[in-house]
Amino acid sequence: MGSACMRRSNLKIVTIKTNSKKSLSELSKNSDFREKYEYIGLLGNGAFGKVRLFCDKNCSDLKYAIKTIKKEQMSKELYCFLIDEVNIISELDHPNIVKYYESYEDDNYLNIVMEYLEGNDLFKLISSRKSNKFTEKDMAEIITNLFKALSYIHNKNIVHRDIKPENILFSDDESLGTLKIIDFGLSTGLKSDNKYRVGSPYYMAPEIINGNFCCKTDVWSVGVILYVMLTGNFPFHAKKYEEVFEKILNKPFEIKHLKNSKCSLQAIDLISKLLIKNTEERFSIEEALSHDWFSYCKDNREILHNGFDEEIINSLKSFAIKNLFQKEVMFYIAKLSKEEEIQKLKNVFINLDTNNTGTLDIVEIKKGFNILGIKIENVKIFKKKIFKTK
Repeated sequence: MGSACMRRSNLKIVTIKTNSKKSLSELSKNSDFREKYEYIGLLGNGAFGKVRLFCDKNCSDLKYAIKTIKKEQMSKELYCFLIDEVNIISELDHPNIVKYYESYEDDNYLNIVMEYLEGNDLFKLISSRKSNKFTEKDMAEIITNLFKALSYIHNKNIVHRDIKPENILFSDDESLGTLKIIDFGLSTGLKSDNKYRVGSPYYMAPEIINGNFCCKTDVWSVGVILYVMLTGNFPFHAKKYEEVFEKILNKPFEIKHLKNSKCSLQAIDLISKLLIKNTEERFSIEEALSHDWFSYCKDNREILHNGFDEEIINSLKSFAIKNLFQKEVMFYIAKLSKEEEIQKLKNVFINLDTNNTGTLDIVEIKKGFNILGIKIENVKIFKKKIFKTK
């Protein structure tokens, strides 16, 4: 797949200031996580700790990835990033974002319990398709899900700042819709004063290099990812990082690789709108998703009323705010559901989420009911929540 798949770019220039709402001690439990979880095996080793696979002792089908970090190895920078990351991911809930569950802290270790993803990251998927590249339809599905997840976090005033193939994982390699964004360690709020050069050089937007960022910073990185999937090369490539930065700031992207890849003119046009150096002129996520390149995705997507079955309709009709115990029960039901059932629910969610916010508001839910011809006189609307009336 060319230079993009031959080396990974991991340079991160960090800041030690944290903007977190809560401390680690406030976010973490001080009990022993091994009372609840049973060890299965090692998933990976990192510079600051390990990621291991565990299951719930009361239900072995429930599996989790637990990141264990030795506190004595934590620098001040890492400590601040961990606080920020846990604060951010603890508030996120979207089908295309890795799920955080809880964390545990003792005198020596910090243990972060996350969703376990069985598939590979996008980098490995790209690398494994040297002779069998993604079709543009595959790419459109990936980019659509990626944009929708980013739209969700942007609506929460969060910018990821490190979008790259290695930070995009899949629950199932055979299903591109199971895409999940991971690693929120460099994420920050839009109002943050952490305006430092952070991220991975080849995917950095010009404003990041200049010490600034905005929501369109993540849009630039998506443009780089699309370019890499189409060509197997980086749009701005050099042997030294400073040369890469110079090209990103002052040179146009390499058009020859796109032409050699024989990709569609629509794909080239979209990339040219995503890799605009001026953030004012660069496409927003909403503009990008309205681009002609995605039109075939809409043509092939199931019509809304064909995507529902009676069981889902009944579930929507009886939607209500759950108390904590009910939420816990629903979580176990969701975790134990078959993958095809979960995917069906995701498709319903995507079809109803017409404004790509990552959440369903009352207007979208009502629209779904209207398309299905379902009367909602027995549903009472109050403060944008739905309650089933007696």
